[in-house]
Amino acid sequence: MTRFSRGRPLRYTVLLASAVAMAGTLGIGAVSAPVQGAVWAASTDSSEPVYPSSSPSSESDDKDTILIPSVTAQEGKFYLAVTDAAIDDIDSQKIMDAVREAVDGQNAKILLGVDKKPNNLKGASQLVRGMLMFGDSDALSDDWLENGKTKGYVGEGWIAVGVMLPESADGEVEVFVDPGRNVRETEPGSQDKILEAGKADFEAGDYTDGISAVAMSATENLRAPLDQKIALSIVFGVLALIVAVLVSFGLRKKRRNLLQAAAQKRTKQAERWESSIQQDLNALRRIPATRFDVQPGNRSALTLHEIQVQREQALASHDSHTTSLVDTSAGAGISEAQAQQLEQQSEHLSLLRRAVELARSLQGPASSSVKSWNQIIEQHRGGLELLVRFLDGDGAAQLDIVPQVRTAIVTHTDALDQFHERAKSKPTVQQAAELLEDLWVLRDELDSLMDGALAQAEAAQVKAEAKLVEQMRSFLPSSAAKTNDPISVLRTFWQDGGKH
Repeated sequence: MTRFSRGRPLRYTVLLASAVAMAGTLGIGAVSAPVQGAVWAASTDSSEPVYPSSSPSSESDDKDTILIPSVTAQEGKFYLAVTDAAIDDIDSQKIMDAVREAVDGQNAKILLGVDKKPNNLKGASQLVRGMLMFGDSDALSDDWLENGKTKGYVGEGWIAVGVMLPESADGEVEVFVDPGRNVRETEPGSQDKILEAGKADFEAGDYTDGISAVAMSATENLRAPLDQKIALSIVFGVLALIVAVLVSFGLRKKRRNLLQAAAQKRTKQAERWESSIQQDLNALRRIPATRFDVQPGNRSALTLHEIQVQREQALASHDSHTTSLVDTSAGAGISEAQAQQLEQQSEHLSLLRRAVELARSLQGPASSSVKSWNQIIEQHRGGLELLVRFLDGDGAAQLDIVPQVRTAIVTHTDALDQFHERAKSKPTVQQAAELLEDLWVLRDELDSLMDGALAQAEAAQVKAEAKLVEQMRSFLPSSAAKTNDPISVLRTFWQDGGKH
């Protein structure tokens, strides 16, 4: 965006004594390869330096006043400084519009000053030097005092241009170009092109187009290297991009490797699950079917019947679908969804096989049935032992549930002895279902007491042994069946459909 200002120009006077003292340091002729000349004829004037002093105190002093233009318009890297004397002879906005695009493609900043005769400046070169020394831009080199005479006064990355308009229309326009230390010609003789750029327009009296041509020519014929900070930022940006690409590539490769490893793992697991499924199916085919009469109100009989129903469904379903999900010959593996499906099938068939074997053994020969009945009874006794240990803990005696627990320990022990004798007598299918129901009801009571004891202990902040608490919670019913706990297995199939 263009910035315009119309502040008063800075006023300075020429001090002859100071000029004599410092002429060697600030002489115009010491500029590092500046180019100066007139549009119609070259100027070889020797310009004197400009030095600040106090503002003039009288009209006579004003005769020696030198006016240095301040920046009146600025956009991007282009700075235009015009004195009041020349402001009406040019169109600043038109100049800014004309050079905008050209300046955007230039690395250097351009300071262009315009003044008009008559004044106390000795040509465009002294106008440039005055803007550098006393203007409001940063074009002056920081070490100008020490190295200006040998290295030039214009700072790196700057191009200073001075245009001195004539007092009358038939006068000459003088152009002076002073490039910064690191600014170079695009080709030999490029600086001369700048001096000639606006010649035709100046001769026609069109100062606006002439100045625009000079500014554009400066952008085309002089070139500064990219600012070090910008260059470094670009380099670091490119390096960061390369690093990001490499990291992204590495991450993608790592992810690919992880996916391949996961696929291989799923394939191996799927092979084990399929093998387990086939083994369980073969076992279900070998085990003779056991028929249990559905007895209304007898949960055990309904559950044993449900186990047989699911056995028949599983065999019928897998006999009609013989295609394997795992095709290792193709090397494609299986998806996560397929692997999950296989895992669920494997777990269900494994539990179903356990339930069918349990149902068969409960009404089978005494050699096999007693073992299953004893497993149910011993599991119950293990729960009673956990309650005994719980009552022996510190603070347990204060719980309200303690009398019920003590009573249950005694009554359950007696009941288990009776159930053991009933199991040894080789019960019929109907008697087996009734015995199983009695054991199941007793187990429900035990689970209820254990759950209540844990809840009261937690509410009363009774600190029971951590391992004991963990064992008691593991004993209680959960969503996952425990194959070494027959009642736990039966509960799963009762929840699946036996209660219907």
